[in-house]
Amino acid sequence: MRPGSDTPKSLSLEQLLRRDDVWRGRVRRLATRPVVDTGHGELNAELLQGGWPLGALIEVCQPRFQGEWQLFLPALLAIHPGLILLLNPPAEPFSQALIQAGVDLDRLVVVKAAKKSLFIPSFTELARTAACGAMLAWQPEEPLGYTDLRKCLLAASEGAGLYAVFRPSAARRQSSPAPLRLLSQRVAAGLAITLFKQKGLLRQTQPKPLILPLPAPWRALPGHAALDGAAPGAGPDRAGKILAHPRGRP
Repeated sequence: MRPGSDTPKSLSLEQLLRRDDVWRGRVRRLATRPVVDTGHGELNAELLQGGWPLGALIEVCQPRFQGEWQLFLPALLAIHPGLILLLNPPAEPFSQALIQAGVDLDRLVVVKAAKKSLFIPSFTELARTAACGAMLAWQPEEPLGYTDLRKCLLAASEGAGLYAVFRPSAARRQSSPAPLRLLSQRVAAGLAITLFKQKGLLRQTQPKPLILPLPAPWRALPGHAALDGAAPGAGPDRAGKILAHPRGRP
């Protein structure tokens, strides 16, 4: 090699392994990227970057309508500026409860896209807009495939917001390009969160669920009979439903 040549010098193996774009399976090390605090200390501790990754796709697998708001509300309140987009939500937002939780309704936009032919272009276009601070999206009637999720991931990587897609718990067994995947389940003690995929982390054991306790205002309320003292402990479980009510119901 001639002196002054532009050809880069050869690197040692150790120098290569120190690069941020080289993944080592048993090392919790990944290129630094922007994150937002989840609002849950124990969850932050388990996430590689210490919070929800921004400009990435978060996939939440869950049985039907679970604790979406409990899981993401602290992050939504922390993200400024930008709109909070709800794509194909399973229930109409309950404005009074959202106001009480601190959500600015002027930032909230609901987009209906029940069919996949509408869902995919809506997600990709909205994720790329600079006005989108966060987007929570619920899988449409027709299941999303790997290619569909790949399109959503690429669009999310071009944005700078928080992007989460909710899918049925059975989707956990399917392959997905999402760099962060988790299972969310309601349990008596709160919300059980299992991080079963994190890009950059090779797990040698089965992940254990984290239990996020329910905030006091979201706990189950006693039924009318219980309030009258006729049936202590009886009553519907309203926790997790305080921020929304099913479509078509008052």
